Amino acid sequence: MYNPIKTLKTNTIGTLNMLGLAKRVGARLLLASTSEVYGDPEVHPQSEEYWGHVNPIGPRACYDEGKRVAETMCYAYMKQEGVEVRVARIFNTFGPRMHMNDGRVVSNFILQALQGEPLTV
Repeated sequence: MYNPIKTLKTNTIGTLNMLGLAKRVGARLLLASTSEVYGDPEVHPQSEEYWGHVNPIGPRACYDEGKRVAETMCYAYMKQEGVEVRVARIFNTFGPRMHMNDGRVVSNFILQALQGEPLTV
């Protein structure tokens, strides 16, 4: 959200560049996507057949839509150019500089463990 244009360009142009490289050298490409492609889902859990409930102009749209386009490009390259692709939609991760109280599953586990509370499953 800090730099939406750079976020969009990284997800789209970066993916396009990597797909071109994979095509040239005959490599398989793994796209690390995100559960954000589902937007604010109306179905839980999301199946592969669920298309999502997205806001293309919302505050996180630069990231959500960039990842959606990246996935679309991967499958287009697979169908049209024969590039072998894999897409992994990653859910509930935690990493550096993330807030402990953001409400995600992993951060909730860590916070509860550090505070000596029972883990919510």
